[in-house]
Amino acid sequence: MTFSLSAATLLAAAIGAAQSAPPDSSEVTGTMSFATRCSVCHAGDGSGTERGPNILAPMAAASDERLASVITKGTERGMPAQPMPEPELKTLIEFLRTMKPPVRRGRRPRSGTVELTDGSKLEGLILGASSFDLHLRTEDGKVHRLLREGDGETFTEAPILPKKDWPSYHNDSANRYLDADQIHRDNVDGLTLRWMFPVLNTPRLEATPVVVDGVMYVTGWNEAWALDAATGRRLWHYGQARTSGLISEAGGSANRGVSVDDSRVYMVTDHAHLLALDRWTGEKIWDAEMADYRDQYAATAAPLVVGDLVVSGIAGGEEGVRGFLDAYDAETGERAWRFWTIPTRDDPEASTWIGSALEHGCGATWLTGAYDKELDLLYWTVGNPCPDFNGAERLGDNLYTNSVLALRPKTGEMVWYYQFTPHDTHDWDAQQPTVLVDAEFEGRPRKLMVQSSRNGMLYVLDRTNGKVLRATKTYDRVNWNEGLDETGRPIFAEGQEATPEGSIVCPGAGGGSNWQSSAYNPHTKLFYAMISETCANYKAMDQEYELGRRFFGGTARGVGERVRYLRAFSIETGEKVWDFHLQGTGRNASGTLTTAGGLVFSGEEGGGFMALDASTGEKLWHVDLNQSWAASPMSYVVGGKQYVAIAGNVGFFAFGLPD
Repeated sequence: MTFSLSAATLLAAAIGAAQSAPPDSSEVTGTMSFATRCSVCHAGDGSGTERGPNILAPMAAASDERLASVITKGTERGMPAQPMPEPELKTLIEFLRTMKPPVRRGRRPRSGTVELTDGSKLEGLILGASSFDLHLRTEDGKVHRLLREGDGETFTEAPILPKKDWPSYHNDSANRYLDADQIHRDNVDGLTLRWMFPVLNTPRLEATPVVVDGVMYVTGWNEAWALDAATGRRLWHYGQARTSGLISEAGGSANRGVSVDDSRVYMVTDHAHLLALDRWTGEKIWDAEMADYRDQYAATAAPLVVGDLVVSGIAGGEEGVRGFLDAYDAETGERAWRFWTIPTRDDPEASTWIGSALEHGCGATWLTGAYDKELDLLYWTVGNPCPDFNGAERLGDNLYTNSVLALRPKTGEMVWYYQFTPHDTHDWDAQQPTVLVDAEFEGRPRKLMVQSSRNGMLYVLDRTNGKVLRATKTYDRVNWNEGLDETGRPIFAEGQEATPEGSIVCPGAGGGSNWQSSAYNPHTKLFYAMISETCANYKAMDQEYELGRRFFGGTARGVGERVRYLRAFSIETGEKVWDFHLQGTGRNASGTLTTAGGLVFSGEEGGGFMALDASTGEKLWHVDLNQSWAASPMSYVVGGKQYVAIAGNVGFFAFGLPD
């Protein structure tokens, strides 16, 4: 199985740190072995002590073989080897398997009455309390943050208004823009860290926080938290066991966040379930299984609330699943509709799949879509076909892979689609954000959709009908196409398809852009995206589908120099306006955020967080945090104060100006 470094390290430290004397005989029970070898550091129930952490979740995610290896061989990070007779090792592992992580369902708040300094009283549910403040939800659904005064028994109310929420993954405007200018070009150099919320035992954090009415909702690996958006203080927590044996990104902790409505928070789990949690307590309301994870399905995307429905995609796009998009009744969790992104043999679209690959054609839907309320259209992008690099057994366009779909959200009926890369043999899935822009284009107002695609192209579409208005290369080395024909279909260059001998094609498999968020600023009229100037040698090879293995059908090895930029484009012309060269050796999968203060925020290669001038790309502010970014920033206003937040590899950071 794939076992992350962080989880392995935790498990090693957890099981091996105990220094009690081992049993004298191999004829011992697992209970005795655990008690003598492990419990001194990790308690009799595995929940941890000051000497060692909780080991329950890491054990649940590890195979028996991995557990045996860590116990008997130790690790480089200080875990001493624990050699023991085979019978004892077997009984110890059997005992460890009985120690299941508890399903944490949130803490039910208690009713209470608090007295304000003006003599009035508030009654409601106490969501959380500290020595400094208290959070109380009144009957009207409003959450009050109350600051303790004097003796700590009376309170003043910290205002939530004025506020600007960020209510969904891409914000409600679906363009990663916040119309707030308290933080601007002239004062951003005074930005400071206001709070940080650590998240333990998760190898990477990919979630974009959601903020509504002063409460922030974030996720980790099968976990969700509600936080005070002004202080980061926890209001509730939900968590459940991680699923062992997953080979997809979900098995490595990828989860990109939540969606909310008036009373519920929605999230997915690694094993392709969609959950509804009580927005005020974190208690689970319903649990819908979207697909069987034993068929290699998984889930990573933040759901999207559209009216009375919750829409969610699935992951498994290299594991040979059959992709789909689901909508569920927000009240009951009953499935309302399903749109299959891969046809069956008797569907008309099956004519675009000539060969044996159709039944495991992938086309996953693992990034959150966008919704246009005025048009009542739901937009969702679709992943690549499988096998990724070998197209010999799937001749044809392979609909609806590498496409954006426009659907009626009440029924799932398709209104239009556009396929960015027909018959893809480069892993250029279309799971890049579709940014919705209302702007003048070619002399008249248009409803646009903009995407910086993994195939190295910048697209401007009319989102009312899917017509391509402009498509330009995001960097000069892009060589797979020679433009578009009159229908918007790419004109393929000779030799662009992956072959057994290999083909040098640009972009590389990581793409010109990837899933990291792009943004559009209506004041500068510029579109901001992370661009990787890469090429690769694509080789196809024969591979039959096998459950439990990734279905690549070839390889892609980078060739030449890899250069990364945060790049600003004019959507009117498709031309580059400015570049910020990203330099360093760290991992950076951060996206972009732009604001009315004339700023663009992003993580950078060296592990820092930065703000650039949105008009010129000039660096205005930077803080070293030594993070490996795998998430995109967002911004919000609560109590009249603007914050900028982002997830790093150790937790969530929120920045603001000094009081």
